[in-house]
Amino acid sequence: MNIICFGDSITRGYDVKAGLGWVELCSAALPTYHIENHGIDGLSVQGLLNYIEAWGIDKDYKDNRYLCIMCGTNDILQNRDSDYVYNKLIKVITIASQKGQVIIGLEPQIDSEMDGLNHVVVDVNKRLLSYAAENNMKTIDFYRVLHEADQIGQIVFAGEVHPNERGYRLMAYKALETFTRL
Repeated sequence: MNIICFGDSITRGYDVKAGLGWVELCSAALPTYHIENHGIDGLSVQGLLNYIEAWGIDKDYKDNRYLCIMCGTNDILQNRDSDYVYNKLIKVITIASQKGQVIIGLEPQIDSEMDGLNHVVVDVNKRLLSYAAENNMKTIDFYRVLHEADQIGQIVFAGEVHPNERGYRLMAYKALETFTRL
């Protein structure tokens, strides 16, 4: 089983020690799987589109290859609207689906409702959920797991955007629910 995770700093595991990001925690929990982390700090959805195109240029479709796609927070923080982020992500998903089965990761909330931007995350996630249902794709709802923990008073963010160790651990548990059912 091959799972390749593409995204921004949240995928990479920013703000925690090496090995404590959600992708690395999943890899440690599933030693028989091959899990790669292609998270890049500061990555925009256009950057992800370019990266996926370059990564996939010499790759054929494989049934046992899963591409987990999660990105958009950096664009939202730069005041790009939900239409822009969603449409770019659909392009990324379309290209990725030519190389393997796509799993859509739903971006976590922007903690403390920084600059009133969290509603954009919610809108993009809602639209991605609908798209995934219409196209029989799996999703990982990172938004819900961190939002619910935050609502009951757990400290799951290191700042407004990046999870802390507890947050990444919760993200890994959520991802494992999907990864172990592939």
